[in-house]
Amino acid sequence: MLSGYHVRDGRIEIKTAMKVIVGTARKSPTPLFDAEMRFIEFSPYWNVPPSIARSETLPRLRSDPGYFDRQGFEFVDSEGRVISGFSGANLDAVQRGQMRIRQKPGAGNALGDIKFVFPNKDNIYLHHTPTPQLFKRDRRDFSHGCIRVEAPVALAKFVLADAPEWSEARIVQAMRKGKSTTIRLQEELPVVIAYHTAVVRDGRVYFFPDIYRQDPLLDAVLRQNRLAFRPSHTINIAAESTR
Repeated sequence: MLSGYHVRDGRIEIKTAMKVIVGTARKSPTPLFDAEMRFIEFSPYWNVPPSIARSETLPRLRSDPGYFDRQGFEFVDSEGRVISGFSGANLDAVQRGQMRIRQKPGAGNALGDIKFVFPNKDNIYLHHTPTPQLFKRDRRDFSHGCIRVEAPVALAKFVLADAPEWSEARIVQAMRKGKSTTIRLQEELPVVIAYHTAVVRDGRVYFFPDIYRQDPLLDAVLRQNRLAFRPSHTINIAAESTR
């Protein structure tokens, strides 16, 4: 789940909430970190990461060259020039790291029609998706690590709340324009990617599967800290009930 909130007078006000899709547990779990959102990209290009290109895209293109045009792919050389047309030589150049493959903006773009950027070493970002039906699943770990959002327009309105010129109509227009446009936020927005297998809702505790196997790591750290911290003086405070 994604929650966008304001903190006022020590109280949390949830302004928007939506389902998300995260990295697959076995191959590409989404890392946990915090960063500052700085940009929104409308109608984004998708630069296929080298690891995905080598393991998935290149084998598919060698066996099915028509996939290149169906997906709206293009080659880009090391100097940023777009190389039109499909060729085996270009595939070999991508394999050697001398070219990259990117997907043009459009309905089938893997990032959907909007991308929220908070620079980080893992190149993780928020984006929409051309496969929204996956949000109906109870378990939603299907991505290569980036986070797909269910309601991109609502998220954009939250992020741009301090920019009244960005109305919902203008946001939707920019998303559907088909031409990549990047805007810088007036103020950086904190983003925290956290992981919980136990939550409290309406006074009840719920436990969830530990799909990323983080709980054993947390347990080991807590046990280690407990053994390392042996204070010489202790104050015990107990709450007592009265009738």
